[in-house]
Amino acid sequence: MVAHVSDYAIIGLDPEGTITSWNLGAEKLKQYTREEAIGRSFSMFYPEEDRRDGLPLTLLTQALDDGRVEHLGWRVRKDGTRFWGDVIITALHDEAGVHTGFVKVTRDLTEQHHLETALKSSEERLRLLVGQVVDYAIIALDPQGIILTWNLGAERVKGYTAEEIIGRSFATFYPEEDRRDGLPMKLLTEAREQGRVEHLGWRVRKDGTRFWGDVVITALHDEGGTLTGYAKVTRDLTEQHALETALRSSEERLRLLVGQVVDYAIIALDPQGVIETWNLGAERVKGYTADEAIGRSFAMFYTEEDRRRGLPLELLSIAKERGRVEHTGWRVRKDGSRFWGDVVITALHDEGGKLAGFAKVTRDRTDLKALEDAQDAFYATFKHDFRTPVTAIKGFVDAIRHADDETRAHLIDRVESSADRLLGMVEDLVEFASQRAGQATLVLADIDLADVARSAVHDLSSHFDPARVQIADDVALATANGVAMHRVVTNLVLNALKYSPPDSVVDITFDRARAGFLQMSVRDRGRGIDPRDLDVIFDEFVRGRMAEDDGGTGLGLASVRELVRQMNGHVSIQSEVGVGTTVTVELRSQASLKPSAPSQRSGSTSDEVGESPPVVDGSGDSAAASTGHCPG
Repeated sequence: MVAHVSDYAIIGLDPEGTITSWNLGAEKLKQYTREEAIGRSFSMFYPEEDRRDGLPLTLLTQALDDGRVEHLGWRVRKDGTRFWGDVIITALHDEAGVHTGFVKVTRDLTEQHHLETALKSSEERLRLLVGQVVDYAIIALDPQGIILTWNLGAERVKGYTAEEIIGRSFATFYPEEDRRDGLPMKLLTEAREQGRVEHLGWRVRKDGTRFWGDVVITALHDEGGTLTGYAKVTRDLTEQHALETALRSSEERLRLLVGQVVDYAIIALDPQGVIETWNLGAERVKGYTADEAIGRSFAMFYTEEDRRRGLPLELLSIAKERGRVEHTGWRVRKDGSRFWGDVVITALHDEGGKLAGFAKVTRDRTDLKALEDAQDAFYATFKHDFRTPVTAIKGFVDAIRHADDETRAHLIDRVESSADRLLGMVEDLVEFASQRAGQATLVLADIDLADVARSAVHDLSSHFDPARVQIADDVALATANGVAMHRVVTNLVLNALKYSPPDSVVDITFDRARAGFLQMSVRDRGRGIDPRDLDVIFDEFVRGRMAEDDGGTGLGLASVRELVRQMNGHVSIQSEVGVGTTVTVELRSQASLKPSAPSQRSGSTSDEVGESPPVVDGSGDSAAASTGHCPG
């Protein structure tokens, strides 16, 4: 039986270790035939280093002393290759107790040894890896929750050294209230039953401070399925928790803020335009309660004709493509009445850039629409009712002018001057209505503002002494429209003179306050503007508290602002009561400001400073200048 065993090398040795028997397993494992092995010392199976150290004889001696000996180590085959052998040597005695030799059983465990070595290497690498991780507390617990291992991350997060904490319960890290509620053991139970458990909550460091921990506990089992303990990974998310708490608080404040705004309808839509939120402003403007509106399409606010032509979905599509869309038009309330709505729809995206929905803000501008309609009607009526008699007066004056009476001619001149001023009022109103209606399209070019100013003052010389207006001797190139700027200068100069003493002077100066822009300032030394009027003095029909009895339309400065806006510029005003007023117009300019040569100072007409090719849009994004002017 022994001779035919092939999985184990079973050989007999005499008391000195000489081989006396040899089986198939020995031949298979060690590659020697029976004839080659019997009679030789069993030490030939040991590596050179083991033979030098006397290991073979040491093992025989230990087997003789103890009855048997087991040893694991490298052994050598006939061809010199090595294998990992599990060797058991048993001492043999006869019936009289006399030592007769040994039986040696060897098993080849090379493959198992490689696996165990690889496992130990892997476990060592894992131990080093886990041990040196500092961003996560990674610890092992026994089945009762007692701490078995401790890494650098655990020391950094929780404050304990390995010596201080190993052997203690992991419940140490939980606040008193959680320990009273039995939370630590509940988490172990859940991990044991479900394989793992995750929990977010406050944990306690060694120094008593708390941190917000994200904890994952995983149950560990042996090959037989028996619970051997737990792996517990903790991450400190205190900073993230604080940010999330602040974000939730901010979102709640925003929700309360938006929810209580009553002047604007502010609602959220899903990507298909279905209403998701509803504020008080929406209820006030549109008439629906939140319960009535949420879950319905925002298209219900549009008129039947707008829905038929697909306007609601068209606006969502534009907002999706461009980021936002603005639209003004008639909208419908719950009771069927219409209001004039100014609507802005903004596309909303998540962190991945995916469309999450839309924010829709609506303002009821019905009153403003009615005012604009009334103003337009007023302009039309004014032009129709007053232009004809004024023209008739001028024709009548022209006919009377043929008379020889000098006194009558002088009076006629005064009548004609008054008629001109009245006609100017009509033109002011017509011009302003055209501007507001978007009918004016200005062609912009590089022009000399100083030349335009001289031309405008020259054209006004019949109304006042030109010496009362001092224009700086500069070449002031800016991107503008000559006709529009002629009108701007005319309005500002007439305004300045109207509210100044008869012997005072108005200054027109030029300055480059910042790169890419040129400023033209018109400064008077008149009575100034009431400080309470400065914020609204550029609004239409506003003439200010100190000018209510002076006549005029209140459109001069409003017209200036609109013309400057259409030239991509900005106008501002500064004034002090009793000292004077300065209006400053700022326009784009790439040229440098320089003194004018004599040949450039001759006055040119408005026709000469007019338009040339490049057309610039009227978006008007120039920043504010430094100063500003008197009532219009």
